[in-house]
Amino acid sequence: MDDQTNHSTPDGASVDPLSVVVQVDPALEFSSRGQGTQTVYVANDRRTGKFYRFGAREYHAVTLMDGERTLGVICRQLQRDGVLWSEVDVIAFAKELTQHRLAMVLTADRQARPTGQTSQSADQAAGETDTANSESEPVAGESAPAKTASAKTASAGAKRWGGMALRTFGGLLTQRFPLADGDRIATKLLPGFGFLFGIPAMVAWAVLVGAGVGVVWSNADAFSAEVRRVFDQQLWLVLAVMWCVLKLVHECGHAVCAKFHGVRVGRMGIMFFLFAPLAYVDVTDAWKLVRRRDRVQIALAGVYVELAIGAVAALLWWFCPVGFTKHLAAQVFLVAGPATLLVNANPLLRLDGYYVLSDLLEIPNLRAHGRKRLGAMIEALLFRIPMPESPLTGWRRDFAGIHALCSVVFQIVWMSGLVFAVATWAKGFGILIAVIAAMMWGVLPLLRWMYKIWTLEPRTGLVLNFYQRRLIGICTVVYLGVQYATVQSSPLARRVPVVVQFQEEQIARAPVDAFVTSVFVRCGDRVERGTLLLELEKPELVLQRDQLMDQRDVELAKAIQYRQRSELALSKVAQQNAESLARRLAEIDEQIDSMRIVATRAGKITTPATNQLLGRYVQQGEELLRVSDPQEKEILAIVAEDTLEAYNKASASKQVASIRLRGGVSITAPLQDLQPSASRSLPHPALAATVGGPLAVQMRQQSESNELVHPQLRSVLPLDPLTSLAVQSGQIGRLTIPDDRSLVSRIWDHLQSR
Repeated sequence: MDDQTNHSTPDGASVDPLSVVVQVDPALEFSSRGQGTQTVYVANDRRTGKFYRFGAREYHAVTLMDGERTLGVICRQLQRDGVLWSEVDVIAFAKELTQHRLAMVLTADRQARPTGQTSQSADQAAGETDTANSESEPVAGESAPAKTASAKTASAGAKRWGGMALRTFGGLLTQRFPLADGDRIATKLLPGFGFLFGIPAMVAWAVLVGAGVGVVWSNADAFSAEVRRVFDQQLWLVLAVMWCVLKLVHECGHAVCAKFHGVRVGRMGIMFFLFAPLAYVDVTDAWKLVRRRDRVQIALAGVYVELAIGAVAALLWWFCPVGFTKHLAAQVFLVAGPATLLVNANPLLRLDGYYVLSDLLEIPNLRAHGRKRLGAMIEALLFRIPMPESPLTGWRRDFAGIHALCSVVFQIVWMSGLVFAVATWAKGFGILIAVIAAMMWGVLPLLRWMYKIWTLEPRTGLVLNFYQRRLIGICTVVYLGVQYATVQSSPLARRVPVVVQFQEEQIARAPVDAFVTSVFVRCGDRVERGTLLLELEKPELVLQRDQLMDQRDVELAKAIQYRQRSELALSKVAQQNAESLARRLAEIDEQIDSMRIVATRAGKITTPATNQLLGRYVQQGEELLRVSDPQEKEILAIVAEDTLEAYNKASASKQVASIRLRGGVSITAPLQDLQPSASRSLPHPALAATVGGPLAVQMRQQSESNELVHPQLRSVLPLDPLTSLAVQSGQIGRLTIPDDRSLVSRIWDHLQSR
């Protein structure tokens, strides 16, 4: 049987442990079960509803604990029967039984003596309960040095207070409220829904779920756009109601499947974990089933039902027109499909997937075995404490340790996210709950473990023993590491997106909507300042100019005539009209002159498709030609607001930046000061996230062009001629500068940005 609590000695140091009489509780009900090539025995504690597994040797020892034999007699009988247990093994096994309240220690007059209150693990204090314990081989002996009686008494008191604190905090974080008789509900639902767990229904389920997955897979882009709307705050109430309904159906699936296999169903109710409502149903009696596939089916029944609902929702989403129903179907699929697989079917959480994995691999109580193994490995690594013999053998022992490590890492991330969400949502009260959760899941278990290490061995006088010195050293290293991670600057570098561009590049654009009538250059031609590049033509503009010239001449003639007639007012009006027409005529003349595009600098034509311009109709602002010098390039650095201070510090110290461009090119350039103002305009097309760049963009309102989601500052780093020839315009990359944040702040900023 799995040992999850620290042993407590029978009271009275003068009593010989081998003379103690132990009687197994009559409330235990044993049944045999085949497991691989060996037989195991399942004990049902009818008082608590818990189940425990015993190996063949353990069961044989239990049958001898009849309240008449002493532990010494039992030890000799086991050795005669071929069970090579030592006296230490028998005593340790008896301690385990009494600590789990599966056996009673009898006094000389054969009266039951109550056992001491055992401490709970952190997981049990959080509301978790082991439903299956197993051990194929007994524990050979204690690995830690022996304690004195006073040390043991102090240790028991500390554990008792620690257990009380964990239970108190656990009650604040997890509350369980039984609401209904699950067996009665399952009995009423069985006639209508029991067929769902037959073979024909399972085949139909596989076809349905396959069709739903196919619909989602073939419409991944459109479906992901629907799913992203789950973060719409206006739909949170609908999503919460839908979550509760689906989880109620999930638990009813467990209950009906258990009743389908003839298992008694316990209470149904609701549990609040970090104030999140979760339905639950007690199907612990499923451990009585001999066939493993039946137990696995009951454990997966909730996921089975929810995946069917998710598949129906996916098909409904496919058939429905655009609207609220289509979106609601997408949300049902999200909750009943991916969310259920992530949570309920996840073997790293102690839910349905965990119990299925434990049963399939024939590793009962996988979590307890794995975490005990992981803890022993950590203690052996840090304190050289000999590892106790594991009840698991072969690959199961290693798998349990790996599973425990993955489970601990996943749950740290998972619980941290939940605590952060509650702290953000509930403000001050949420922060209080976050502190309690951190105390219960982190601080108190750590303090209990440190106390255990500190009291492993008594010290002589004022001299600390080996374990105490090692513990102080490890705590010092951890403290210095935490201090460095939270206060000192991060050893990692900040990255600033950059792009290569030409210096003072001329970008010739169409001044008006017009036709290209002449192109005088080709790509790669060398031009001088003032060279005519191309000509545009817009006949409507010439015609409009001629009409304006005629109107201007008419108004001037009217002004002269009115003045000759002494009609000065009319003459002034005609003169003003002529001046207005002259200004409009000057603007048109300027537009016509601008249709002769000339080079404003010396350089090369870098536009590749100049031969396709002739005869084209171009719109105002459309790019026509580029003139630049390949030996004159620069780096445009785009600095975000949160990187501003670090960049200013680096540029003020005249640092030379290391720049790595895509394609493997690495260059260096001296940092320059930032331009004085931030801008949302996209500095270069290659930087947009829509084309694989690093900057997030969005469509401008009433425009088809993009703008930056967050304003950015710019800095221009000139390159020397040789470096300019080695890079290409439009190459993007990263510039690295020292980080001014601590390592913890850097990680926090990274998590917030996701």
